Amino acid sequence: MFFFMFFLMFIGLTSLSVYLWVNHRGNRLIFWASLVILCAGLGGLQIFLEKGWVPYTIDRALNVTVIRSSVIATALLNAVINTFPYYGMLLFYLIYNGLFTYQKWIPILASIPPVITLFFQTDLMANRVDNGFVAVWGLCYVCFTAFLAVRPIIQASHFKERINHASIATVFLVPLIALNIYHFSSSPVSDQLMTFIPYICITSVLLITVFYLRDAFLGVRRKSIHTVHVGTGIIHHSLKNSIGKIKLNALNIQKHVHMGQYDKMNVYVENLLNTHESMMTMMSKISRAMNDKLVPKKEEHDLSVILDEVLETVEALPNIRVVKEYEPIFLFIDKMYMTECLQNICNNAVEAMRENGSLFVTLERRTNKVVLTIRDTGRGMNNIQLQNIFEPFYSTKHRSGEHFGLGMYQVKKVMEAHKGKIEVSSTPNKGTIIVLTFQSKG
Repeated sequence: MFFFMFFLMFIGLTSLSVYLWVNHRGNRLIFWASLVILCAGLGGLQIFLEKGWVPYTIDRALNVTVIRSSVIATALLNAVINTFPYYGMLLFYLIYNGLFTYQKWIPILASIPPVITLFFQTDLMANRVDNGFVAVWGLCYVCFTAFLAVRPIIQASHFKERINHASIATVFLVPLIALNIYHFSSSPVSDQLMTFIPYICITSVLLITVFYLRDAFLGVRRKSIHTVHVGTGIIHHSLKNSIGKIKLNALNIQKHVHMGQYDKMNVYVENLLNTHESMMTMMSKISRAMNDKLVPKKEEHDLSVILDEVLETVEALPNIRVVKEYEPIFLFIDKMYMTECLQNICNNAVEAMRENGSLFVTLERRTNKVVLTIRDTGRGMNNIQLQNIFEPFYSTKHRSGEHFGLGMYQVKKVMEAHKGKIEVSSTPNKGTIIVLTFQSKG
């Protein structure tokens, strides 16, 4: 039973980790969460090797190389599973709170205690990790992580948000606290505590699975069936409205034909043509966005001219102030795709500001790259929304015939097709900053 529970822990957590990572690549919250889950799963493998396989190889007097390799592999796993969860959960909650942007020094600084443990407090041949040393710095990480876990619960303005934050904190903090207690415990107590770890981890897996199936795990939505359901729901809603307009205008035409009022039918015919154009535009937008791969037709264009064309409609709004800081910069880009990309970003900014605020646009050439920054003073996004904005059919706005949740998904695809990069940072009630980075050539 002992080995079975750890084997189940290994299979369950490893499978969940791989599934989340494969289905939500690009989501940094999911990336760190899946690494921590994977590390916990490897704990089951490590126990199996340490308590089962290694003694078996020694008792059967197998090849020395096999025994030594097994011991070293077990010791490496032991070092990783006793240190990485502290590091991974700290980075996870820094991202969760929006405190970890794109500074590379943060993960490097946080990795110092685990690295010291691995190289100076671990004896690979003896399969021994200095638990006392790990317990001390691990406690500091647990305390700071707990603070970061409680912070969004306190700051949440709605009860449902508090429940979601508290659920995530429970799923991740309880196993981490159990690990720290294990490190502080003496040998008899730690051995007894070890028997409870698989049950704690498996319970966390079940909770994560339930949250995920209810689309309540870190804001992510299941791919495949759920995405198709949401997408077809949006399309159904839009087509239903358009079909209703067609029927209404057709009935009005029929009515005026019976009355012999042919001169009054032009307006209804015009409405039908406009509805047809709207439907075709909608289907074209969805078709382009859901196309697996964009193939841009790159030609040399002045990006500042494209920006002027896009911003012209924004500048026409009476309560929007547009601040432009750029000069002509020529790049090899697809003008149609890039125009659509920038329009999506600017439309989102205007809607986030509720047509009342400031939009700052800067374009500058740096070493081997061109950087375009678009900043608004809108309502901003929380960190869960921020991590999911590139998901298809994900929207922070009310979905309608105009809002499909495909805008930022398309923006990312356009930038990837141009071998560029997009970075987004946002603060609730303060605004959003979008940085587009292009290669200077090609």
